Amino acid sequence: MIIIHIICKEESQAIEIADFLIDKKLILDAVVLDRVSIREKNRQGKFVTIRQALMMGKTKGLLFQEIDRQLRLKFVENMPVLYSVPIVDMDWEQANVLISETAKV
Repeated sequence: MIIIHIICKEESQAIEIADFLIDKKLILDAVVLDRVSIREKNRQGKFVTIRQALMMGKTKGLLFQEIDRQLRLKFVENMPVLYSVPIVDMDWEQANVLISETAKV
């Protein structure tokens, strides 16, 4: 099991993705955090803060490639940052819900 992290430029895109992935049973549920601060160096070598939105969702590790494929089809021009973090431990009842309520693989 994994947590999908999707970083979007706008909260509206994060919400759209959350609804889309939940509807397709590719994630169980979503947390959307608006106004996440991203620190990076700009082209001039100065540190800058960029405000973005973060969507997180619990899912099965085997669904990652399908999530990536679906997002690439849906957001050809504006693909968000996508990566996963493993869930090391999880309450067994919650894990059973995750297994039964997401797409079969």
